[in-house]
Amino acid sequence: MSETPPPNLPPRKKLAVEQPLEGSALKSGKLVIYATVVAVLGGLAGYNAMVQGLDLTSPYVIAPAIGAVWFALRLFMIWSSNARG
Repeated sequence: MSETPPPNLPPRKKLAVEQPLEGSALKSGKLVIYATVVAVLGGLAGYNAMVQGLDLTSPYVIAPAIGAVWFALRLFMIWSSNARG
């Protein structure tokens, strides 16, 4: 039995939901989400350190603080890319 190659079909056109998201609305949405995450993680670290009285070296203080710093860095990177263009 010989195998015949599949017919050359034209590429399928992507649906509207398959198109990549672009534009300033997406970037501003990321800004809001990242700013919220920074505030929540920073607040959680501060709450655990000041209200709960945990040591600054406690994982319950360090982990959210590091997360807040990381998301703040991402927020700064997105914000600076918006300023350029």
